Amino acid sequence: MSSEYNFEVLKSTYDKNGWVVLKELFDLNEINKIKLIIKNFVKERINQSKNSRNMNFTDDSNDLKNLNSFHELGSNPVIKKFGNSDKINNIVKYFLNSNPEFIQSELFAKPAKSGLSSPDHQDNYYWAVEGSNALTVWIALDQANQNNGAMHYYDGSHKFGILEHEASYSKGSSQTIKDKDYLTKFKKTQPFLEAGDALIHHCLTVHGSSENKSDFSRQGWTIQFKDINAVYNIDQKKKYEESLEKQIKIRS
Repeated sequence: MSSEYNFEVLKSTYDKNGWVVLKELFDLNEINKIKLIIKNFVKERINQSKNSRNMNFTDDSNDLKNLNSFHELGSNPVIKKFGNSDKINNIVKYFLNSNPEFIQSELFAKPAKSGLSSPDHQDNYYWAVEGSNALTVWIALDQANQNNGAMHYYDGSHKFGILEHEASYSKGSSQTIKDKDYLTKFKKTQPFLEAGDALIHHCLTVHGSSENKSDFSRQGWTIQFKDINAVYNIDQKKKYEESLEKQIKIRS
């Protein structure tokens, strides 16, 4: 495990707030390499995926520069190898206190001027992992700040189980917390990230992001993991899938 981080302190913060920042997880050379791999892969897949649930744009042009999210990066073996490396796995193993199993990898591109907001939600409402021992590693490919739609978290919200959600009709994030007033009990925090920094957040931590009206993109690469021994709640997964399909039909 890397000696660059004090994992005891980081795990304590993660357990308390449901999220934590790892500074400089990747250097800029690695980030530029990852960005190029992702860009080329998205170009390859754009004609296959642009009308599917896995690729969402900020408008109806289906132009690459207006890509807002892409949800199947994990199907690229190079990206999956990067995300499933010993470097990442050893970190994730510490936070899960279990051997990790790769779930998926995604790009949240949030382009300059037109990047879409992501409504407040919990990841495990989508994933439906029994026991909720799962997390996301969110890696900043660009600087992320309050002007370009950086992620925000509701500190400690992971301690209260899966909250009730409702359809959001938002591209790439189809569910949102139903009782918005409930979230006022939590402190809302928006961490500032440089390219190469990473967030790790629990699958029950409520989070979201605002739209990007700035002149700078806010690309985030996510890698999702669960406890290798955890199974999925089939009924919950079906409920989410049915809601998503209805929304896609309405949006199309």
